Formats: sequence, C-alpha cells, structure tokens
Amino acid sequence: MDRRRVLAGAASVGTFALAGCTGAAGDGSDGDSEETTDDTETGGAGSNTSEGGDGESDGPSITDTQFERLGDADESGGRGSIRFSDATVTCAGVIQGRNGCMEAALDAATYDASADELRVRVTTVDEGGDACTQQIVDREYEATVTFEGGLPGRVVLEHEWMDGVYEVAVATR
Repeated sequence: MDRRRVLAGAASVGTFALAGCTGAAGDGSDGDSEETTDDTETGGAGSNTSEGGDGESDGPSITDTQFERLGDADESGGRGSIRFSDATVTCAGVIQGRNGCMEAALDAATYDASADELRVRVTTVDEGGDACTQQIVDREYEATVTFEGGLPGRVVLEHEWMDGVYEVAVATR
C-alpha cells in the first residue's frame, strides 16, 4: 500500500486549495491607503473650488470634515440621506463592501462655489488582515461637513463601490 504517496498527494491538494484564502487581498489599490485605528476620522478642511475671483469668498466654504463608522448595518447598502443644520451638512448611509475586511471611508468632500454644490464621496477600504469573510457586507457611516459663510444650495452623496460611482442621495435647500 502506498500510504506515503496518498498522504503526500492529500497534503499538496490541501495546500493548493487554501492558497487563495490565505494570501493578501488584492483590492487593486496602489498601497497608499491611510490606516486608522479609530472609528472616527477627521478629514480637516475638505476642498473648496471656484472659478476665477480674487481669492476671497462671500459664500460658503468648508472648515472641517468628520467621518464616523457606525458598524454593520441592518439594511442593505446603496442608500443614503442628507440633513442640513445651522453650519453643517450631514450625510448618512450604508455602503457595501466586497468582503468582511472592507470598511467605509470618506474619499472626498468638495464644494464647488460656481455650482453652489457639495459632493461627498464615500468608498470602502481594506482594513482587515489575511482572513476575511468572503461575503458582501453592509457598513453604516455618517459624514459631517462644517461650513462658514452659509450652506451649499445642493448636496450630492456618492458611493464609489466595485465598478463605479453612484449617486445615492441628492438634496437642495
């Protein structure tokens, strides 16, 4: 009986079967992603753009951005809402990640003065180790953008997910 041959064959089959499960996740990024250890990220002063002018603005401008991960969502991803208050715009929603290591992250918050429009883009980033669940996950988040000089007239919340960018909520004042 060739027990050694059978055991060697079984070991090599097991090794090849697990090879795809233990390697580093290939998310297509260039490796320059920021790592955070806190569930709250403060993005600083966002981005303001305008056409021409003397550098001074009488309208709204971003003074601060904050992003909070709220954990796993009870509902499926691809939804969002927008709230206005005195000096802030809050975008809340649920975005899907392609596996258990994916977490919600603020990609950009930009204000275009010429269009009087704020665009908030949320994406997912890989923050796990080598062992991730292989299932779609739904991550809840809240992004708050603080303004001075008023609020934008229009806000667009976008999700960058898998194969594109999708508008999930639009609000006007």
